[in-house]
Amino acid sequence: MFNILTTIILLSILVLNPRITAAQEDEIIPGVSSITISDARQSAIAFVNSSTSPGLEGATLELNEEDRQSSNWRSSLGFNAEFTLRNHIYDGYWGLAIVGGELNDDILLAGDQGETINLKVRRQVVALRGSLGLSFPITQQFKLLPYLTLAASELSTDASYQNLSDPLQNGSTNTSAWMYSTIGTIEAIYFQWHGHYKLELNALYHLIYTDSFSEDNPILATYDWNDALKLEGKFSGAANFNTLGHPWRWHTYANYTNFLSHNESSLGYTELIEVGAGLDWQINIVPLDWFGWQSLGIRLGVIFGEDVEGYNFGLTAQ
Repeated sequence: MFNILTTIILLSILVLNPRITAAQEDEIIPGVSSITISDARQSAIAFVNSSTSPGLEGATLELNEEDRQSSNWRSSLGFNAEFTLRNHIYDGYWGLAIVGGELNDDILLAGDQGETINLKVRRQVVALRGSLGLSFPITQQFKLLPYLTLAASELSTDASYQNLSDPLQNGSTNTSAWMYSTIGTIEAIYFQWHGHYKLELNALYHLIYTDSFSEDNPILATYDWNDALKLEGKFSGAANFNTLGHPWRWHTYANYTNFLSHNESSLGYTELIEVGAGLDWQINIVPLDWFGWQSLGIRLGVIFGEDVEGYNFGLTAQ
């Protein structure tokens, strides 16, 4: 019997089975009685959204189950900042980023006749993302940021399978798709100073609409709605050294991410917890007299969840 299958399994079985067409949308995939074409579509979109949505990138994950070994990384290079709108009580908010992600799966699953099938899949995504919105100061310590993000993603999938009972039964394929996501975000930020120490609390909610197009896989000519939630707490203090006249601050943090509408079969998990620490260099400059650039930093965190673990190591800018 099958365990819950992952994003990659769902899509790859469809691609490797020539009898399945877009017109058979409500049929059950032969040999995988609990999986539908709808599952495959949703799982592909879930992988892209978990890699490209603002605030969710930056992780290396390992999933270790009895019949599945999976590795997943995602990262981005970009910048987010607020800028002053003269003669208004609120400010503007913008962001740009290049995002990348990869998922590798090595799966054992049971065939119709009891045979064991080994499925290996590599999925990659590269995306360009831009955000624009507003920042509303509710009090001196609390503000709301509603903003809209547009992301264009190129998804590629390479898959191969082999019947371990009969090595002559094997095959491989590769497909690609373009996915366009519109992401509405509401972010709530609270902070409080206690002498040289600062407490920051952040809640971020995404509502995501994704359109998918593919010339070589009509199954991915689809769309879907998803949502995700991230909660983060951060505590920081002054470090006892400066660089080029600018001080450093240390921080510790903990965050919780929940892909609310994703089925667990899409990614192999729906919830992640991350705890870590870092250093931030307080440069506090205003390039072009337009937006504030507060700090550059480095952080290291460990990630865990049900059957999944990983880490987050990288540079930060805000």
